[in-house]
Amino acid sequence: METGAAAAPLFDALPLPALIRDSAGALRGNRAYVETFGAAVDDRLSAGLAGAEAGASFDLRLTDRAGVARDVTARVGGPPWIAQLQDITDHRRAERGLEIVTAKLEEACQTAKLGYWEYGIQSGVLTLNDAAFAVYGHSRARFEPSFDNLLAILHPDDRLSLGNMLESVIGNPTRLYVEYRVRDEDGHTRYVSSSCAPRLDGEGRLTHVFGVMMDTTERAQAAAQLESAKQRLEDAYRTGHLGYWEYGIHSGDLLWNDEAFEVYGQDPRDFTPTFDNLLGILHPDDRLSFGNMLESVIGNSKRVYVEYRAIDRAGDVRYVSSSCAPRFDLDGRLTHVFGVMLDTTERAQAAEALRAAKERVEQAYTDLQAAQDSLVQTEKMASLGQLVAGVAHEVNGPVGVVLTTASHMLSRTEDVKRQFGANALTRSALSGFLEVAQEAGQLLVGNTERIAALVHMFKQVSADQTGDEQRVFYLREYTEDVLLSLHTQIGSSGHRVMLVCPEALQIESYPGAFARVLTHLVRNALTHAFRPEQSGRITIDIQAVDDAWIEVTHSDDGQGILDSVLPKIFDPFFTTARHENCVGLGLHIAYNLATQTLGGQLTARNAPDGGAVFTLRLPRTLGE
Repeated sequence: METGAAAAPLFDALPLPALIRDSAGALRGNRAYVETFGAAVDDRLSAGLAGAEAGASFDLRLTDRAGVARDVTARVGGPPWIAQLQDITDHRRAERGLEIVTAKLEEACQTAKLGYWEYGIQSGVLTLNDAAFAVYGHSRARFEPSFDNLLAILHPDDRLSLGNMLESVIGNPTRLYVEYRVRDEDGHTRYVSSSCAPRLDGEGRLTHVFGVMMDTTERAQAAAQLESAKQRLEDAYRTGHLGYWEYGIHSGDLLWNDEAFEVYGQDPRDFTPTFDNLLGILHPDDRLSFGNMLESVIGNSKRVYVEYRAIDRAGDVRYVSSSCAPRFDLDGRLTHVFGVMLDTTERAQAAEALRAAKERVEQAYTDLQAAQDSLVQTEKMASLGQLVAGVAHEVNGPVGVVLTTASHMLSRTEDVKRQFGANALTRSALSGFLEVAQEAGQLLVGNTERIAALVHMFKQVSADQTGDEQRVFYLREYTEDVLLSLHTQIGSSGHRVMLVCPEALQIESYPGAFARVLTHLVRNALTHAFRPEQSGRITIDIQAVDDAWIEVTHSDDGQGILDSVLPKIFDPFFTTARHENCVGLGLHIAYNLATQTLGGQLTARNAPDGGAVFTLRLPRTLGE
C-alpha cells in the first residue's frame, strides 16, 4: 500500500524512526530514521517487512550511523501502511543484565545452599527451587510444594510461629526473619533459617510473599553442643568449686560467677563485684602482687598464675589460687582479662601444718641422731669398760704370781741376810737361796712379760675402738686380741669361741670398726643364740675370697633366727629381749659400721642344720 504525498510532511515529523513504501514499492525512512540509521534501509529490515501486514512486529539488531549496534522492535501499522522502529537497546541490556544477575544469584544460592521460595497470595501456589528442596531434605518426586504440605512437615511447635510470620508480612508488608524446624524424608529434624519479604505489583498491591532459606542444622547442633559444653563447664565449676572472673579493660566491669562469691566468702546480696571492692577485700600484703599480675597480662598478653589472700565477710583469711589470661577481639586487640580461681585455704593450712610437722620430725630426727650418737658413744665406752674388765681379769693372775714370788723372795732374802749377819750362813743354805732366786726370777720375768703383752694389747685395741685411723693389720692376731678382751664374758657364759684364720692374712682398713663389728656379733650370739641349758659353740672363720675381698663368717650352733625376725634384724632399736634391758642397737651399729665405715656388706641367714650365720664381706684395701 502506498502513502499519498499529502501525508509526507506528517510522516517526516514523526519522532520515532519510521518507514513507508513509495509509489514504486521501495522503503523510505523519515527524518528520524535517516538521522539515526542513514538513508539506506538494511536488507534484514527490508526482508522482515516484505509482505508484512498491519499488526505485525518483530525484533532485530541494526547498526546506526555511528556504527553502534541497536536492538529495535519494528511494528507495522495502517492504513496507511507504516513501520515504526522502537529502540529497545536499553531494555534488552537490562534484560541481559537481569539474566546475568539471576544466573549469578542462582549460582550463589547453590554455592551457599540457599533455597528460594515464593508464595502467591491470590493463587496459593508455593514455588521452591532445587536448593529449597535440599534445605528441607525432600525430593521433587516425593514432595509436592504446597502450603498444606509445608505445614505437614513443620515441627508441631513451629507451625504457629511460621503462620504468624506470614500474617505479619501480609498485614504489614515488611521483611521478617524466622527460624523453624522441619522433618526430612528420613524423619530427621532439620533447622531452617528463612527470610520473608513482600512483593508488590505496579499499583502497590501485595501479590506474593517470597524469601530465601538456609539449612542451619549444623549451626543449631553446634550451638546446642556449645550450650551443653557451657553447661558442663558450669557444672565443673560448681563441682570443683572453681570461681570464674572476667574484667573488661575498657569498660572496667568485673564479672563473677556464683562460685567466685563462695571462693571469696562474700554474699552476692550485699557485695558488688567491682575492681575497687575486690582490692578492698584483698589482704593488704597481696594487693601489689595482684596488681602486678594484671599489669603483666595486659602488658605481655600471656597467661599468669598468682596466689593471694582475701578477707571474707567473717573477717577470716582465705587463700586463693587464680589464673589470669588475655582475651582479644577479632582485630587482635586486648579487650578482657579473665581467669579461674580456687579456694586453697585448706591446702595452705595443710601445707603449713605439714611444714610444722616436718620441722618437728626434723627436730625429732636430730634428737634421735644425737641420742643414737650418745648411745654409740656409750656403747664404745661400755666396750672399753668391758675390755678393761677383761684385761684386768687376765692381768690379775700374773700380777698375783709376781706378788707372791716377790714376797717369797723378799722373805728368803731376809733369812739369808740374817744368817750372813750372824756368820751362820752355810754353803748349802746359800746354794738353796740361789736356786730359789733363779726360779723366782724366771717366774717374775715370765709373768711380767705376760702383763706387758696384755697392757700392749689393751692399749692397741682400746685405741682402735676409740679412734678411726686406717692401717694395715693381721686379722688372726687382731681377732685373737678382740676375743681376749671378751674372755670374761665368753668364759662366764659357758660357751666356746673357735677362730679359723690364716696367720698371714692381713687387711688395710679401720681396725677399731672391725673390732666393734666382731664384738657386737659375739655379744649378740652370747645373748640370743643359745637356750639357757645349752653349752654352745661360736665359730669365726676368716678367709680370703680373692685378691680384693675378705669374708668373715660368724656362725653358731644355737636355735637360729625366726623367719619373721630375720628381715628386721638390722633395724635400729629392734630387739627380741627388751625384757632383759636390751636396746636393740648392737646389730644396727654393726651393720652401719660394716657398710659405711668398712665399705663392705653384712648379711644374716639361718644355717640348714640350725643356728645363725652372719657373713661379713670386706675389701682387702679400703678405698679401692
